[in-house]
Amino acid sequence: MNDLHFTDEAIAGLFSQSALMIIIPVILLIVWKVKTHEKIFPVIVGAATWLLFAIILKLAPAYFLLQADNPAAKTISGNIWLTMLTAGILAGVFEETGRFIAFRTVLKKYKDRRTSLSYGIGHGGFESIYIGMQMLMFPVIGIMVNSGMGDQLTAGMDETAKAAMLAQTEPLSQSTFAYCMLGVYERIPAIVFHISASVPVFAAAREKKYAFLYPLMIFVHAVFDFMIVFYSAGIVPSWAIELMFTAFAAAAAYFALKVYRILERN
Repeated sequence: MNDLHFTDEAIAGLFSQSALMIIIPVILLIVWKVKTHEKIFPVIVGAATWLLFAIILKLAPAYFLLQADNPAAKTISGNIWLTMLTAGILAGVFEETGRFIAFRTVLKKYKDRRTSLSYGIGHGGFESIYIGMQMLMFPVIGIMVNSGMGDQLTAGMDETAKAAMLAQTEPLSQSTFAYCMLGVYERIPAIVFHISASVPVFAAAREKKYAFLYPLMIFVHAVFDFMIVFYSAGIVPSWAIELMFTAFAAAAAYFALKVYRILERN
């Protein structure tokens, strides 16, 4: 690790990226709270549901299908298209199911349509905060590496773990500030999508005639996450995939607005 060197621009960019990923959803929540005076509980439920369903409960099937030493995982992980398709389906099933269960249980007494938006802010906002906190370790690693303390980071690790850490950190060591800000921008359509997805699932949880919106959003969410394959496979550059995510999130927001207005009429 001591052979690695982070540029000053990379450290500044990575730190700014992490900080903004945390700050943006906090500002969004404050603005929403000030303008609507909505209760904070649905936001907390959204954050907790994301953590439970997207991280904890999804962990076992994701490991079995993508990382474990079994024929299925080896087949899926050996093909980038299958990997991203599986990851997308898992995200869709677990996150949309989490939304649906939250609206049907702990939030069942919250009938106002704005509950869906509050929940979505918590769900998407906490995801951004979580990723931002995870990303914060990279500028810290950069500072330690540049200070000659790289070996301390890998002390006690076997060679496989050291190689994995190097493979994860080396590409970031030369990051430009603009590239890091693109990572921040990526969170915006993601948050918009999570807020938008919460509206039709809220409708599905409230009225049987809209129940079809729940499986529909599982499919839509899976497609949204799967699109990253076009970047991972080298088909499109990073800026292009962000435009694709933005367009998809805008379409999801338009659809959510239609559903939101229907809920108003009811």
